[in-house]
Amino acid sequence: MGVLARDPEATAATLTRWLAEVAGVERPSVTGVSIPGSTGWSNETVLFDAAWGNGSGAGRRVRPLVARIAPSGHRVFPDETFARQHAVMRALAERTDVPMARVHWYEAAPSWFGQPFWVMDRVAGDIPTDTPPYAREGWLHDATPEQRARAWDAGIDAMAGVHRVDVDALGLPAGTYPAADDTLAWHLDHYEGFLAWAEDGRPFGLARRALDVLRRDRPPEPAEGPCLVWGDARLSNLIYRDFEVAAVLDWEMSCIGDPLLDLGWWLFADWALTTGSGCERLPGFPSTASTAERWSAATGRSADALPYYELFGGLRFTVIMLRMGKLLADMGLVPPGFAYDNLVSQALAELLDRA
Repeated sequence: MGVLARDPEATAATLTRWLAEVAGVERPSVTGVSIPGSTGWSNETVLFDAAWGNGSGAGRRVRPLVARIAPSGHRVFPDETFARQHAVMRALAERTDVPMARVHWYEAAPSWFGQPFWVMDRVAGDIPTDTPPYAREGWLHDATPEQRARAWDAGIDAMAGVHRVDVDALGLPAGTYPAADDTLAWHLDHYEGFLAWAEDGRPFGLARRALDVLRRDRPPEPAEGPCLVWGDARLSNLIYRDFEVAAVLDWEMSCIGDPLLDLGWWLFADWALTTGSGCERLPGFPSTASTAERWSAATGRSADALPYYELFGGLRFTVIMLRMGKLLADMGLVPPGFAYDNLVSQALAELLDRA
């Protein structure tokens, strides 16, 4: 469902002017502008093709690009993460072997599109979709069990690659991530604040109960220390080619902490968006135990606290759905109660009953 509308011709003209006046490329031209229908929640995505240079033919090779524009008119997250996303994605693409799209220019001035934006390469490939769920239809649904296992394992390997990154070697700007001696305490406080902001005066008892359990049962900080966390670690945030990961997407939730934040989120999201939505979990997907074993072997870290972080993933996803549900209800796209009762919150309730 779209939340934004831009005229493709006007967008192409603006991008052409920006490439010439700010990026400094020669004789730019922009064609093929399109905006995916679900864009605009964490940022607006504009797909386009661009060519520049003084030559002709091969000298003006068409480059498939993406402009990511900061959201306007609504906010899913209480804190501003847009500039951080650019810095982290660019550093990962330039300084690590994590599969990433190459990130180019950042434009802080809002005069061009009403908000800051950046431009990056567009990576060709297949993305498992949430709508419709990848467990119900699409290329992953139509694959063989062996191919599905290969895609799942490739995602876990890409995630583990993030967790092996030396954050200090990324050269990120000072203050990119808050400094905290107790990162789990910081994350619990952060999501309590996020929850209060999303509740907007109407308390959400289920989420509050989950937060109480998480504070009560919290494990120690990882013995190996905190590391870079992807944040939104899901199949739907990966681009695949031939069932191997070509690019890791969506870094607005990236942070420093226990990497089990990612693994727990990955497993909770797959469960909520497949079994929780009435679909059979796709045959070929490895079990939780074998997934944890693969991740531990790739990172050298313990997964003993994984059940805790699956529950934390449920809380985090539920808080985000609370905020998004209220935005959707304000637009008349869902009933008001959807924010408090949806497949994600239902999955959290089931997980809480086991805690």
